[in-house]
Amino acid sequence: TRGKKKRRNMVPMTFEQHQDLQSQVREVFDAESGRYRLVRGTGEIIERIVSRTDHQAINRQATQGDGAFFHRQVVSRAAAGRGG
Repeated sequence: TRGKKKRRNMVPMTFEQHQDLQSQVREVFDAESGRYRLVRGTGEIIERIVSRTDHQAINRQATQGDGAFFHRQVVSRAAAGRGG
């Protein structure tokens, strides 16, 4: 006989649980875009308000990251095409 595990039933969140989850904000690194994003506990992405100069720097960095990603994809596909 197996020991019975206590099963948690799916139940709706209380208002307090929802508010607690919504109030959790963490900074997560997105490796694909090379950016840090603010993410709520529910998974919602939050936009960060920054100055114009910070915005330009973020976009410059992101564009370089996008270009590097694209370059890696092109090179890997070209290498895969040559081998076959």
